[in-house]
Amino acid sequence: MSFIRTFFQAKEAVKQLVDGSAYRKPEASSPLSDEFKQIIERDVVPLLEPLEQYRLEKLASKNWRKTWFFRLGWLLWVPALILDIATLVSGDLSLLTLFVLVGCGVWVFWPHVQYMRRYKEKLLPVLLQAFGDYEYDESGCIDLKAVASFEILPSYSSKTSEDCIRGVVDDVVFEFCELELKRSSGNSSTTEHDGGALLLTMPFSFSGYTVVRTDYGKVGNVLAAPLRRDRVALENPEFEKRYEVYGSDQQYARYLLTPAMMERIIALDELFRARAQGSGITCEFRGDKALFMLSYFGDLMEVADIDVSAFDLDRMPLLEQELAMITGIIHQLKLDWLAARNLAGQQFSEAVSDTGLADI
Repeated sequence: MSFIRTFFQAKEAVKQLVDGSAYRKPEASSPLSDEFKQIIERDVVPLLEPLEQYRLEKLASKNWRKTWFFRLGWLLWVPALILDIATLVSGDLSLLTLFVLVGCGVWVFWPHVQYMRRYKEKLLPVLLQAFGDYEYDESGCIDLKAVASFEILPSYSSKTSEDCIRGVVDDVVFEFCELELKRSSGNSSTTEHDGGALLLTMPFSFSGYTVVRTDYGKVGNVLAAPLRRDRVALENPEFEKRYEVYGSDQQYARYLLTPAMMERIIALDELFRARAQGSGITCEFRGDKALFMLSYFGDLMEVADIDVSAFDLDRMPLLEQELAMITGIIHQLKLDWLAARNLAGQQFSEAVSDTGLADI
């Protein structure tokens, strides 16, 4: 399964390189709402003056370092290159030149990194508060232990997470973070997931399990899950083209994946493809949890560039669409669950009524 996923991830990466989307800056598919713009002007703009001063300071530092690297950097990398060539002639391999260049690169761009950290630290919490009582944790992670038994969560030996957002919407607790999972084998490691993870904790439990995976084509699906017999057929051709659905309860899976819910999942997939060079989405509903694993190559929480004024509001992290999509899925899940519960209650009432009439 890991090989199939890696193959299709590589295929998607090549596709984005060919069509040029890998080089384009992520853009929002719709402009910011007037309400959000008013909130930014009221709560965010007062923070921009000190941030702009900090940006100018770090930009000057970066440009100074870049200038002196081009002027005197050769004093470091030329001797390193000569030493590498000498060791190569003697039969050994040295990567001293590479280490020198990487070290100089880190030194030159470190002010840029400092600015990005300050930008996130100062502005992201304020931007999130504009939408609700949400928390931001720069290095936080979703509760992976709570979904350790989920099929779509790959086995891993190490994780790296950042930009964690937590909140509550209509009694549903949600957690989102950017997450990288790696599995080590000997001296090598394999990236099992690189992108985002969204975890929803519902005030009710799903029936059995329902899993939505990327459709790898007829051959790929057989190789990925040769023994599976729990496939669920749906009536949405676009959804069927993109995903394979498996579930322990066919009828409940169809209750859960209503046309509106399938449209939400497709829209979430499209949003991440447009905003962060996304390459696919998988999700699983089990117990009182819903887990969405979103694969993408970009940085969803990318902050404004150090060369761009902090007062340029159009270059701010565009959280409005992501949060709107997350809350939309939450609302839809609750609506679908309530509809299924009401239908079950109605069927139960009718059955009791019919039984009563039969007894009479």
